[in-house]
Amino acid sequence: MIINTKRSQTLLAFISVLLLSGCANSLFRAPASDTGSAEGQQNAKRLAGVTEERIDTTWIRRQSRDALDAQNLRSLVDYALEHNPEIQAARQQHLGALERVPQVTSLPDPKLTYRYFFEEVETRVGPQEHAIGISQTLPWFGKLRLQGVAATDSARAAAERVASVRNTVIAEVASAWYELYYLGQSIEIVQGNRDLVLHLERVARARYGTGGATHSDVIRAQVELGNIENRLASLKDRRAPLFARLNSALNRPTTESLALPKTLDSEAVGFSDDELLEKVALNNPALRATGFDIAAARSLRERAKKNYLPDFTVGVDYIATGEARNAGVNGSGDNALSGMVGITLPIWRSKYDAGVKEADAAIRQQQYKRDQQLNAFHADTVTALFKLRDAERQIDLYKNTLLPKANESLAATQRSYSTGAAPFADLIDSQRMLLNFELSYARSITDHNQARTVLEKLTGQPLITNGEQQESTYEHQ
Repeated sequence: MIINTKRSQTLLAFISVLLLSGCANSLFRAPASDTGSAEGQQNAKRLAGVTEERIDTTWIRRQSRDALDAQNLRSLVDYALEHNPEIQAARQQHLGALERVPQVTSLPDPKLTYRYFFEEVETRVGPQEHAIGISQTLPWFGKLRLQGVAATDSARAAAERVASVRNTVIAEVASAWYELYYLGQSIEIVQGNRDLVLHLERVARARYGTGGATHSDVIRAQVELGNIENRLASLKDRRAPLFARLNSALNRPTTESLALPKTLDSEAVGFSDDELLEKVALNNPALRATGFDIAAARSLRERAKKNYLPDFTVGVDYIATGEARNAGVNGSGDNALSGMVGITLPIWRSKYDAGVKEADAAIRQQQYKRDQQLNAFHADTVTALFKLRDAERQIDLYKNTLLPKANESLAATQRSYSTGAAPFADLIDSQRMLLNFELSYARSITDHNQARTVLEKLTGQPLITNGEQQESTYEHQ
């Protein structure tokens, strides 16, 4: 068998190219779980301005848990922002969206081809034996740029959704913490009233022994004491579900307990109703995310319109040629090199029309979505403003009017009862009225802070302007 040495050398060269190509892929493309993934995330974080460190170890989580200060809302919020899985999921979605940009702005992969002539093509200078070619598709001007703009806007939308999730988690932590404050105040108030009723019950029994009171006075005091004990037991049982709610946002075991908050003030919101509605429309991160979605949809529409325009393909072919059969032929065995230019034929107009219509529908969908979001957020803002103003009135009423009067009434009734001028029923009624007013006052302070928390979630910024920021846990996103 006669072996064509030139053909063998060319074939070996081609095989070598393929092997080197495979080696290059294995050298420069790291596994997804190794260098490529880490570098990609670091690059995405650098682009997004995100600095985060994933915490997985039990030891570190235990140290962070031990460092929690249940009396400081900021400490709880910082812990939640670091550990809450919903925030981490949103961040990963943002990082993934950033990695989409270099994918859609890159050229298509070049194509390497090999042709082997089963029947050699005879030419004057020799038979053509096989050919190696490489080609590159070049999309029409602007296609890649528009794809990059759309992907960038989608990544910005994902970043705004991270801020939206952060606001939601902050609001949940703050609302649960305020509710725990109310629970702690309720337990303390009811315990104080229990001690008062115990004292009244002892007084009634003493006066009953001397004939200064009736047996019904003792029974009434004991009934009231039983009601208070039952109320106190119910309040203590409420700690478990409230701890579970807060721990869920903190990504801690739901059965872990925290100390109940001791102090809470009601700080005034330094903005008018119209200013708050305007802030929601301009700054709400969910609305801003939808705005970027609209911008991305518009870029994709412009990209869909460019489907009517052709793409180009350029390439080079190297053709291996054997020795001419006739001796003395000029250029015998010279290999050939040829260039190639191709163009797509965008003739399926109905397909491109459908793509543009689909893009139009996507734009309208996002616009309607934003309108609905704005309506819902404005409704939530109006509701929160009502609760805020109502709580402010209640706080002023209880603090400056009802509580002082209730304390005066109880003291006066105690004096009257001790002299026999007032029945025991009036004393119990005065005690019960003071208890209800104290609980209502604590409830009003809690409602005021929870309403402010809702407004801060909707506007994405603190709303306290007097310099006291301890209970206002939002930062500018």
